[in-house]
Amino acid sequence: MNKIAASAGWRWVKQGFALFRKQPGGMSTLFLAYMIVTALLNLIPLLGQVAQGVLLPVFSIGFMRAAQQIQLERPVVPALLGTGFRKPLMGRLCVLGALHIVAAIVAAGVLLLIADTETLTQMATGKAQPDPELLRDSGLFPGMVMALLIYLPAITVICFAVPLVYWSAMGPGKALFYAFFAAKRAFTAFVVFGFSLFAIALFSSQIVLLLLGFGPFSLALLRVMFVLLFGVAHCALYAAYCDIFGTPAADDKAPLPPA
Repeated sequence: MNKIAASAGWRWVKQGFALFRKQPGGMSTLFLAYMIVTALLNLIPLLGQVAQGVLLPVFSIGFMRAAQQIQLERPVVPALLGTGFRKPLMGRLCVLGALHIVAAIVAAGVLLLIADTETLTQMATGKAQPDPELLRDSGLFPGMVMALLIYLPAITVICFAVPLVYWSAMGPGKALFYAFFAAKRAFTAFVVFGFSLFAIALFSSQIVLLLLGFGPFSLALLRVMFVLLFGVAHCALYAAYCDIFGTPAADDKAPLPPA
């Protein structure tokens, strides 16, 4: 693993946006395919949301493969989204997805413990408008900060383990081990990386809410925006993977260990 400076975090974010700009059409098509799949999953009450969380690493490797294709100056096609669905890769990635669900539940539990649940429900249903005073008095802002402090490190390690499962042919346990120590070794870079993405997402969402208010259209626009940022984040994670572990070989299929 290469030694990483704190400034690398911002460089990864810039590289993520740069990769996206090279093939915005292909990446947008990939995002659209992802949105269609997740929308279909959301039609299934509860089980669909759980499946979406478990399958997150399965979809993640598709986005990282897309980033690799852009780097190799190859076209990005929607079929890349299915990269993680072949065996035995899918089973290993679903283990990471199950851990993602656990991290999300723990973070949500912390949020519910700190924040006023009634205010949270009113904001979720559009009955209350988010403003700084309401966020402070309801405990929602400190609750969100604590939840993010739990969720972001967990999702970073999990997402960083995904390319190790695929390109380095590791099992989920070994991949998480290497991802954890890689993140620990490059801790300041990942802090800059996470803070930069969070600041971009927060600033963009505030602009949308200020211009359009809190309504169905703005919520739909925010969903599209966050899906796009999801893709950019994975392009940036691919850049981070290359920086720390080296650029993966340009193989059509990664070598997988036996099931």
